[in-house]
Amino acid sequence: MMARMREPASLPFEKWQGAGNDFVLADALADGPWREVASDPGWLARQAIAACDRHFGVGADGLLLAVHDADGAIAMRMLNPDGTESEMCGNGLRCFGAWLHARGVLAPGAHPIVTGAGSLTVHVAPDGSVSVNMGRPRLLAPEIPVVGATGRADGTTTVALPGWDGKLLEATCVSMGNPHAVVFVTDVSSVPLEAVGPVLERHPAFPHRTNVEFCEVVGPDRLRVRVWERGAGATLACGTGACASLVAARLRAFVRPEVSIELPGGVLLATWHGGPHDVRHDVMLAGPTAMVFSGTWLALEA
Repeated sequence: MMARMREPASLPFEKWQGAGNDFVLADALADGPWREVASDPGWLARQAIAACDRHFGVGADGLLLAVHDADGAIAMRMLNPDGTESEMCGNGLRCFGAWLHARGVLAPGAHPIVTGAGSLTVHVAPDGSVSVNMGRPRLLAPEIPVVGATGRADGTTTVALPGWDGKLLEATCVSMGNPHAVVFVTDVSSVPLEAVGPVLERHPAFPHRTNVEFCEVVGPDRLRVRVWERGAGATLACGTGACASLVAARLRAFVRPEVSIELPGGVLLATWHGGPHDVRHDVMLAGPTAMVFSGTWLALEA
């Protein structure tokens, strides 16, 4: 392990966003201060908490760190604003691919990126736009994971959760490499997200906590979704949440395979040709990405 920095060091970063889902991106591929920070999990968690703070830091829905895995492949680590590490992030991975392309690391084409949910393929178009093959959804209770759930005839796994005003909610549970609970409602704008989101995130049914999506079916090719992200709270968009919402809606035969998903920060396009009893298809995710600004972060002491 490298020697500790004796004085605070400047940590270079760029801020990117995809449909309003924003991230601090940092390079720990080569020797330098970010690699040293990444070598200490507790220290890295403190940097993530401080940098993501919207009043005293840069402000972001997460810290994305470029590292090499044990085999030397490019990997993305995702730190939530509460300092916990997430398996992956769909919008984050799209921003990550666009950032690496802008830095000259990725040429147009298909590139595997290692995440906590396995190796996923980022597709960089000649114009720099990025889509991601998110892999197959996982629908069995132990894979998600969720306890106390019920298996439906259509192959979905559901669980009853407390709502608001005495309501009982039925959540369709999906893993896109991280856990999701998708609740279908008639009007997402009426959901008291800030009140119910944290309760559902930490409900005992989810041993690893969960992301929560409230999903309104606008039409056969359009969903409207609000998201409470695990470790981040209410966010303007969520890539894995958009994918989980599509999968849940397809399993219920609510929508076609290709769907535009309206989120508070913009529209994402998700595609899945699977359906009841047929998950032998990968989910594809596309949407906008943009660099916001670059700068340096004054590292907290170890």
